[in-house]
Amino acid sequence: MAWFWMCLLACGVAALGSLVFLVRFAERLKHEGRSQRPARSDVGVVLGAYTDGFEPSPPLAARLRVAIALYRQGYIRAIIVSGGQGKNETVPEARSMKRFLVMNGIPAEVVHEERMSTNTWENLYHTSAIMRDRGYHTAVIITSDYHLPRALAVARMLGMEATGCGAASTRGEFRAAVREVFAHIEYLLRGRQAPFWQA
Repeated sequence: MAWFWMCLLACGVAALGSLVFLVRFAERLKHEGRSQRPARSDVGVVLGAYTDGFEPSPPLAARLRVAIALYRQGYIRAIIVSGGQGKNETVPEARSMKRFLVMNGIPAEVVHEERMSTNTWENLYHTSAIMRDRGYHTAVIITSDYHLPRALAVARMLGMEATGCGAASTRGEFRAAVREVFAHIEYLLRGRQAPFWQA
C-alpha cells in the first residue's frame, strides 16, 4: 500500500504546484495590466464582457467607467465599444455599452459600435477596421487589468498603435483571471501574439 500513498502524495504536490502557478500567473497579469499608462489618443477601445440585457456586468461597468474618465480628462476624443452577442445574452454587448456611456453623459455621436466579435482577436481585428475607416490612428485599449496584457499583445500583432488602461478587477473576478491564464497560454502556443513580458 506504500505505493498508493506515494502516488497520492505526488498527485497532491502536483495539484498544489499547479494551483500556485495559476495564482502567481494571474497576479502577474493583473499587475502588468495595472502598470500600463494610457497616452493621449484618437480613440478609446472598450472590450466587451457579459451583459444582462442592457445591464453591464460589474467587470464591464468598470471598463466603461474607465472610458468615461479618460474621455472627460481629454485622453481620448471618441470611443469604440467592441462586443457581439453571446448565446446567453439578449442584446449585443456593444449596444449595451453604448447605452451605458450615453446615459452617463458621453455624446452618442462619439461612440462607435463593433457588434461582430466573439473573442479578443476579433474585437481588435474589427476595431482596427473601424479605426481605419474613421481616420483614427492611435488608441487606448480599455479592459480588465488581467486581460490587458493579452489584448495589447494582439493589438501589436495587428499593427495598432495602442497603449492601455486596465480597469481594476475585484476578488470576485479571480476565476476570470485564472481563465485568462489559460487563454494567454493558448494564444502563446498558437503563435497569435508575442509574450507580453518581451514587449
